Amino acid sequence: MKFTRRRFGIAASAMLATGVTPALAQDRPKIRVGVLRLASSGNVFIAADRNYFKDAGLDVELKFFDAAQPIAVATA
Repeated sequence: MKFTRRRFGIAASAMLATGVTPALAQDRPKIRVGVLRLASSGNVFIAADRNYFKDAGLDVELKFFDAAQPIAVATA
């Protein structure tokens, strides 16, 4: 599978958001991503569907929320 700029951007933003470094990415860390069932989270759904996270060495679990505010509380 070709590694494009888009895939690199998605993988890099996921790693930066979770504090995962490329050396640790080989261990396939389990991370949870809070998303809404809206078009604004569409890029995350596409990345998960096309296995971009897996290709970047991440084991991503999507957690669905009903509103944006609980995501901020869960992050804190």
